[in-house]
Amino acid sequence: MIIFVGGALRNPLNGSLSRAHWSHKSRWAKEWKHRTRVALLEARPWPPALLEPADPKRITFTAHVAGKWDDDSIPAAIKPARDALIGNVIHSDAPDSGHEFIYAPAVIDRKHRGIQIAITAKEP
Repeated sequence: MIIFVGGALRNPLNGSLSRAHWSHKSRWAKEWKHRTRVALLEARPWPPALLEPADPKRITFTAHVAGKWDDDSIPAAIKPARDALIGNVIHSDAPDSGHEFIYAPAVIDRKHRGIQIAITAKEP
């Protein structure tokens, strides 16, 4: 299953968001969580292999951004979207959860910015 969550990504570790008040950062994270949940709802019905949150899954995040990003910036910018998957697609994002998270290199795409999330059942 592949979903796309549209919006301009921002790195919370750099720029104005890194210096922002905690309430501004919270509002930013809530917005991305909401966008991700809406995209998940629109993607229904899900394939049967993805219905049980505890079943191991491989989740690949691909950031579509306006310019070059460092590879260490991508996980920080995508964190709210990853957190939105908990309770919907996965049961936990802890290292011992059995899920695998992959951060693909960012794609420069000024017209369609956002996050592509590919979710597949993980082979045992």
